[in-house]
Amino acid sequence: MGRHLPVFHLGATMIETDRLLLKTLVDADADSIASKINNYEISKNLARVPFPYTREDADEFLQWYKGLDGRSCFMTLRLKSVPDDLIGVISYDWIETKQHSELGYWLVQEQWGKGLMTEAARAMVDHAFEVSNLGRLASCYFNENPASGHVLRKAGFETEGPCTHFSRARNCDVPVTTMHLTRAQWINKKAAV
Repeated sequence: MGRHLPVFHLGATMIETDRLLLKTLVDADADSIASKINNYEISKNLARVPFPYTREDADEFLQWYKGLDGRSCFMTLRLKSVPDDLIGVISYDWIETKQHSELGYWLVQEQWGKGLMTEAARAMVDHAFEVSNLGRLASCYFNENPASGHVLRKAGFETEGPCTHFSRARNCDVPVTTMHLTRAQWINKKAAV
């Protein structure tokens, strides 16, 4: 399947890719988020997500999300063929102290290995630089999850180096690889395509 440019809908409430609809998070997503992310295979590779994950955790997450800086963007992932079924979340979250946004994401396990997260990550990166006019994105992946590193590389990210992050699901520090993508790098990569 060829790579098509994402379509950004009015007010950035939806981004459309070849196979996906990315829609802004709403309170009604709480039950779906709670049931879909309550999987240790997902949460063990995320820093902020506890396990088990409850409806109260989803409500707390949605309240936290509503208070974020306007330079942050959180979207649910849905297959175009099943638009009412949430299959993941992707975001870039503005970190004031670092003066950049951090890209994060998760996908239900039954959809792994199909290239969906790469498609979503590319669309969110384009949104971050085209619509939100950000200067830099950062992200990291747990070293035990190299597939996430592949997603970031395919979205244009470059390796910075190793560090550790605390995993709430594991209740310990976990080795990660930090990556970044600047606006200038993104422009150069787009021009080369």
